[in-house]
Amino acid sequence: MKRKILSALLVLAMLATLLTSCFGKVDSEGNVTVVIENRDGSYTEYALALEDIENKDKGAEGLVEQLANREDDPLALDMQESTYGKYVNAIGSLTPDAAAGEYISIYTSVESDFDVSAYVKEITYKDITLKTSGVGLSSMKVPAGAIILFRIESYTG
Repeated sequence: MKRKILSALLVLAMLATLLTSCFGKVDSEGNVTVVIENRDGSYTEYALALEDIENKDKGAEGLVEQLANREDDPLALDMQESTYGKYVNAIGSLTPDAAAGEYISIYTSVESDFDVSAYVKEITYKDITLKTSGVGLSSMKVPAGAIILFRIESYTG
């Protein structure tokens, strides 16, 4: 009987490991850059040391939450839960105009998170190609050197 219980616990532990590995991960060392592309085309950059990120199991969501929770100069952040994870309503200087069909788009330098659909968009930031993310913030991988960029886009063009 004890053997069956131990076997069941082992299986549950393995399943928990598999399930948590599906979510975004933040490397333990190195730096990452979060960028806000302002409406005027300028950029606001935030450099983060990965070892300082408190919630590493939340992927890029943990990064922006860390920036929003800073005591000095916190990043303005408004997110809401949706069926597909957290939705960014506003970040930094960006607040989309829903009446104009605007939304906040997330770009990444992490190839494994690139959007692979026919709707993928690509931009160049400091000679680095970024593509729209195909996963939500909490599922994004955050390796050392990653760049995550937020910008306003429009459904109407």
